[in-house]
Amino acid sequence: MTMCFFAKPDEANTQDLETFFNNFDLIQQHKEVIYANPEYYNIFIQGCGVFPLYVQSIRLSIGELLKLWSETEWKQDDKYFYCITGSPLSGGNSSKYWSSDRGLASMETKTFSNQIRTALWLLQTGSTEIKSRCTPIEVPKREPSKLTVNDLIAILRKM
Repeated sequence: MTMCFFAKPDEANTQDLETFFNNFDLIQQHKEVIYANPEYYNIFIQGCGVFPLYVQSIRLSIGELLKLWSETEWKQDDKYFYCITGSPLSGGNSSKYWSSDRGLASMETKTFSNQIRTALWLLQTGSTEIKSRCTPIEVPKREPSKLTVNDLIAILRKM
């Protein structure tokens, strides 16, 4: 008999996730604007982040997810991972993603350890490129924005 234990992530706000991904082309089109504005960059959606056993959970903002998807294994083919949950020791995981074909779904990812590592590195250095001796650059402040996903969509549509 095999027993698997996973950390429990935040309950995902599926309505905000669906709004976000239903407008994903618009968000991708304006990602440089999002990177440049802390109020946009620091919008958090409940349930997005890294939720490993034995280690403190890390909630990720929209800006952080966009960087991870652009530059790391957080995006695999048509899968955009937004919630990584599992054990850093065993590598066992149950991770959630969105794809244009399947919508919101979950699977075990083969790159779990790398995904955790790149998320932590991004938060520590402001970069997704892992270097052994890196001097942190100016990291965006992680103060949650007062804006919501719906606010962001409305702003981007006016641009």
